[in-house]
Amino acid sequence: MTTKASNWLAKPETWLGLAAQSLTVLLILGAVWMAQQRSADAEPAIQPALPTAIASQPEAVSAVGGAFPTQAVFDIAFSDPAVITRNANPKTDIPTRARATIETYTVQKGDTIFGIAANFNLKPDTILWGNAELAENINLLRPGKVLNILPIDGALRVVQPGDTLENIARTFHGNIDEILAYAGNDLDPGNPEQPLKDGQAIIIPGGWRDTVTWSLPVVSRARGPGSSGEPGSCPGGYSGPTGTYTFVWPANNRYLSGWDYNPNTHPGLDIAAGLGAAIYASDTGVVGFSGWSTRGYGNLIIIDHGNGWQTAYAHLSQINLACGASIYQGQLIGLSGNTGNSTGAHLHFEMRHSEYGRVNPWQFLP
Repeated sequence: MTTKASNWLAKPETWLGLAAQSLTVLLILGAVWMAQQRSADAEPAIQPALPTAIASQPEAVSAVGGAFPTQAVFDIAFSDPAVITRNANPKTDIPTRARATIETYTVQKGDTIFGIAANFNLKPDTILWGNAELAENINLLRPGKVLNILPIDGALRVVQPGDTLENIARTFHGNIDEILAYAGNDLDPGNPEQPLKDGQAIIIPGGWRDTVTWSLPVVSRARGPGSSGEPGSCPGGYSGPTGTYTFVWPANNRYLSGWDYNPNTHPGLDIAAGLGAAIYASDTGVVGFSGWSTRGYGNLIIIDHGNGWQTAYAHLSQINLACGASIYQGQLIGLSGNTGNSTGAHLHFEMRHSEYGRVNPWQFLP
């Protein structure tokens, strides 16, 4: 008995189909084998070229396993002078920018005005005019003192009550337009009459001040030499009351806001008195000088007490008495100010005697 399977195998078309399928499989296998052969015969893959310094050190090559060099390997390569590399930090010339602000410097042992100025590319005078107290007494340049260092050559004015750009420019021989134009001053360039703030720092480009001589004009109630040539000088020839040989404080405050008495550099007291504060006669006498002094005192009154004593009241903003006026102890003579060679509103008060010259007011004021 025959089965269906045997009948199917006996058919010729069955054997033809199996043969075709076998041939297809063989062709596929042959193509795969040929592809593998071509791959094996091909050129080896191109690897990144290693610098000579690396190739000459087997341990370096093995450290990277033939792969692209790591930073450690590059360190070896770049140590070879024969290897040309790019400088990762090329030298760059950075332009120097002008300083616009005020710096400070603490004086060290051995410092001089000339040495400090040279270190900051400034003129020696700029160190003085940036620190007004030094201009009056160079002996104050001592270790530990903190100095203002200006960004340019010139002078510094710390605004005091009553200051204007006009009087600052005049006092420091400066130019208002240059003061306004200087960026470090933070001013409105188009407004020369703008108000200033107390304590504001104003730099005067190229500025300087007249040297203080602190030499009181010669005065006398009698007609005599006087101090010809100064606007406030009086001709003399006056009669009037004589002093009491006692003295009272010429301002309401009894403490200093500036310089103390020094017979060589500052022969008076800078008594604290704000702008416009009342100033009084320290003793009875006659006015022998009333007006502007060209010697740094600004608006000045000198009272001759008729007993060998004279008292002087400087930097006033207002003078209430004319030449020859009689004045009594404690009477109002004017108002405190900031005129002449002054670094802020105060009263500069001096005493002198016909025999002893200028004396220390502390010894005579109560």
